[in-house]
Amino acid sequence: MTAGDRVTVSVERGCEVVRLHGDVDHVNADQMEREVLSTTRAAAGVVVDLTPVTFLDSAGLRCLDRVVAAFVKRQAQVMVVAPDDGVVRFTLDLIGFLPELLASTVDEALAELDC
Repeated sequence: MTAGDRVTVSVERGCEVVRLHGDVDHVNADQMEREVLSTTRAAAGVVVDLTPVTFLDSAGLRCLDRVVAAFVKRQAQVMVVAPDDGVVRFTLDLIGFLPELLASTVDEALAELDC
């Protein structure tokens, strides 16, 4: 599976929803980051959906951090979706990821954004 297969983008309620699939790790994190940033270049609001992510290592966390920082730098609204009961949410909570940027579902994240 290539990074292009692991990153899908759709438009929902005027926002771009980026879904990452499978493992986000040292093998593919940099390529996935480039894919996310290039496909959302003009987005005013972005939801990064980690629901389909099965594993997130430190490289994946750095990727997520840089993606969120890039959106903030260009003044695009951003929310990250990680289901409450998932291993990814546990990891994000453990490292102290910004709770104001976290949502449990895509619908919840879209309700927070003004796209």
